[in-house]
Amino acid sequence: MNRRRLILSAGLLAAASVAGIASFVALDRSGRLTTRKGDVRRAALADGSAATLNTETTIRTAFDDRSRRVALLQGEALFDVAKDPARPFVVTVGDVRVRAVGTSFTVRRLQDNEVAVVVREGVVEVTRGQEPPLRLEASHAVRIADGGALRPTLMDGAAVDRTMAWRQGMIDLDGLTLGQAVQEFARYSDRIIVIEDPKIADLKMAGLFSASDPDGFARAAALSLGLTAETQADGVHLRGS
Repeated sequence: MNRRRLILSAGLLAAASVAGIASFVALDRSGRLTTRKGDVRRAALADGSAATLNTETTIRTAFDDRSRRVALLQGEALFDVAKDPARPFVVTVGDVRVRAVGTSFTVRRLQDNEVAVVVREGVVEVTRGQEPPLRLEASHAVRIADGGALRPTLMDGAAVDRTMAWRQGMIDLDGLTLGQAVQEFARYSDRIIVIEDPKIADLKMAGLFSASDPDGFARAAALSLGLTAETQADGVHLRGS
């Protein structure tokens, strides 16, 4: 078994033990909802739509007779939008607007003012500032950075599902480096993973892992990549062997 398959297998074993992590919650009277680190919450919206919030996410809704607006203030959320052609559903992240009528898509607020959008069903229009809108169909994604061109990426159905694995308490690491994987785990847990050798931070990862088990991930990574994992009081330390 090669290293990629080994780490993938470890992730799938973890996945088998995690299911149904999202809990239902109501927005407060101001239309605001926040999740803490490690929490995943699903909320019914006033129009019949639903929002599922990932870890450390805050949204604020403002619905009236003409429009349905959601501000993503931080984090990442999946929106399952009820059809209502008379009232467009718009998610705003800074100067980025994602407009839909009836569809399912995620929006994530990244570092350095970047925004990532993935469409699971239907069609959305993505607009940045005064630029012309970009039309995104199902199984397409776009990453929006300051000043960069809006270039959609085609994804297969399995890849789309993996990007939304956080709804079941999982993290998709396909294509990430070890350093990036460690940053992803830090979103969900205060239990830190320390990379002591900068050279190993660029090693490529693969697989699905439980977001609540950074120790298990570190041990699997060490086993598959030929590293050493040492558990200490402040977290798990990874170093080259």
